[in-house]
Amino acid sequence: MSWLTALTNRLNIPTPSILVAASVIAGFAMLIGWTPWVLLLAVLAPIIVLLARRPQIGVLLFVAAVPFDGLRASGRFPPIVDGWKQATILVLLLLTFVCPAAARATGRRRIPGWVPAFAALASIGIISAALVGGTTAMIGMRISFFDALIAVVIWRCPFSRKERDDLISILLAVAIFVSLVGIAQQLAGHEFLRRVGYQYDETIRFAENFRLRAFSTFNQPFPFAFYLMLVVLLVTPFALAEPRRLRSKIFFISIPLIASGIISSYVRAALLGLAIGLLYLAFHRYKVLVYGIPLVIVAALLLPSGSSFARAFTNSDSLSARTSSWDTRFEQFIDAPMGSGLGTTGAAAEKLAKLRHQDEKAIYLPDNSYLKWAFELGILGLWLFVAMLVSMFLFARDVERRSVDPEKHLAAGFCALLLAIMVSSTVATYFEMVPAIQLFWVMMGLLATMAPQEVDMVPAVKSVRSPTV
Repeated sequence: MSWLTALTNRLNIPTPSILVAASVIAGFAMLIGWTPWVLLLAVLAPIIVLLARRPQIGVLLFVAAVPFDGLRASGRFPPIVDGWKQATILVLLLLTFVCPAAARATGRRRIPGWVPAFAALASIGIISAALVGGTTAMIGMRISFFDALIAVVIWRCPFSRKERDDLISILLAVAIFVSLVGIAQQLAGHEFLRRVGYQYDETIRFAENFRLRAFSTFNQPFPFAFYLMLVVLLVTPFALAEPRRLRSKIFFISIPLIASGIISSYVRAALLGLAIGLLYLAFHRYKVLVYGIPLVIVAALLLPSGSSFARAFTNSDSLSARTSSWDTRFEQFIDAPMGSGLGTTGAAAEKLAKLRHQDEKAIYLPDNSYLKWAFELGILGLWLFVAMLVSMFLFARDVERRSVDPEKHLAAGFCALLLAIMVSSTVATYFEMVPAIQLFWVMMGLLATMAPQEVDMVPAVKSVRSPTV
């Protein structure tokens, strides 16, 4: 029985009636000028039907596609594709309600320990958005909370062990490809990238001595570097646990390539996060990584201190600019301890300025995830954000303790990644970047469904001793 037949039988609607209704709606939509949407739906409908059998495949395709979202910055794509990420997440969420029972979770499960902190933070965000109102509230909610729905998709339709393994393979394959693109950009030069359609000071950026910062298929160098950081921290535990596997050999061979990609982006926050994550893995479980510490130190010492390449990583002007901007904003924080409102700073405010054709230079970009939440939602919002991250880390550690191979390695890698994110967020708004935020919630959804979480259906019966006669 086809998926369409099964759905119509469940809803007690004849299949021909659906086809006739769809044809009428499509014809009316084309008459009022929605022909591109109708054609797009005609292409996507068969794919949606196939994904309805197992939404997990849709999540894997989403993970493979979202690192290429930055290609839209070239201006060569129609505006119709701008909201493809949100549309995909909503479609996958809807599919979890109509997919076969075999694809959905079974039994009662415990809610992860980090959910209360996130729910409280989202509640504060909703209240703040209601007070702000308008487009600012909508954009703020979309950037800050919408992508968490991908974790709900995975919670309703958990991955199998093979699908979790496929996820790691997809991340590695994409990392190798985007690293090659990043290096190719260095060879092509900024003038070629400008002719392609990318904009200066928006996507095309420079480090010390006019050095081009590679951005690959992303909209800026920062998400490019953070994506490679994520892949290294998640793949390393698997590679060390299974060194003879083909995927592990490919990873070991590609390490210089991925490292070159990170270095060519000149994002020090990603290098700092990567170092913190690898140190955690080295001293926590994978002791062989300790032997790489002397090699890194020697490489750093051999780097000419006066070269422009070295100055690109050691120049403190960027950090000084950030800290000085934080100092000037603390008065605003004191005047409004409950925050200025969701979406009033960072990427949301920048997006709103573009829509209203306002001066984007007047928008405040905190370059710090903690200060972003503090400025928008106040002291309470900052406290809940920190509480959420800490509870997520403790939850991931608990999953690691209760899991077996290979799930144990995935949990260990995410613990390292979470520590890297916590540190990097002090000098970057990590939770506003694409695909960083989407992949973050994908991983949280995986961890929530990975370890045994089922609630006991039958209460334990205490043994009762008969009294001694």
